[in-house]
Amino acid sequence: ADCNTRFCYINPQLGAAAAVMESGRNVAMTGAVPKAITDCLNFGNPQNPEVMWQFKESCEGIKNACRALNTPVIGGNVSLYNETNGVSVFPTPSIAMVGVNEDAQNVLPSKLQANGNILYLLGETSSEFGGSLYLKKFYGKVAGTHPKVDFEKELALWNTVIEANKAKLLKSAKDVNLGGIAISLSKMAVVGNIGVEANISLNDSKDIFSESLSRAIVEVEPKNCEAFEKIVSQFGIECVAIGKTGGNKIVINDIYKELDKVSHIYFNRFKEVVEQDQ
Repeated sequence: ADCNTRFCYINPQLGAAAAVMESGRNVAMTGAVPKAITDCLNFGNPQNPEVMWQFKESCEGIKNACRALNTPVIGGNVSLYNETNGVSVFPTPSIAMVGVNEDAQNVLPSKLQANGNILYLLGETSSEFGGSLYLKKFYGKVAGTHPKVDFEKELALWNTVIEANKAKLLKSAKDVNLGGIAISLSKMAVVGNIGVEANISLNDSKDIFSESLSRAIVEVEPKNCEAFEKIVSQFGIECVAIGKTGGNKIVINDIYKELDKVSHIYFNRFKEVVEQDQ
């Protein structure tokens, strides 16, 4: 299930559409074809005109995305009057996407698989920080302009990964979403327990945290790079090799971290926070 409450707060229609896109992207990153969604629409008091407007716009965004991405809504529910002391929750349309993989033995993982493989970034990165984790974490704000929504580019990304996986050219794949390239690549590394070294050409150094939509990182064995790039060219999506797997460090542009230290944070920090509040 996927939702981005900050995206929906700054633009309910685009935020809800982005939630559908991200949910389908997660399915496509396994090699499966996204087929349909169910949703749970969580909002505040609908007697508040602003909340009712958020609800209406979110429904419109889901409709537009599902129509463009060929993923009909086959079920769902609505939860209203979610508020504390008269303050409504952020608009939260949760999306669950179902997909079909023709080969149950060819499911693509989201963690790095081996040393010495090439990492590719698919999709375009712009300086888009509206409703982002970066803006919330460092500046305490939920504001800005929603990242650009492009359903055609989203479909092209899905189809690129699905077809490359059918040809067994990929070792792993992960969509780029919350926290941008830096967070997605770090997750792939810590869960796979394999280091990475990446150098990404961007307009601004902080763009490694940008949350531009319709992007993914894929892992390819060197012997399959040429064949993979041919498939990418068929779908007209931007593709650039950004680095390789291996070692015991996470190096992403000017970020340099020991893999075991990042792993400790990823696997243990939530438990530490919960226990300190007991």
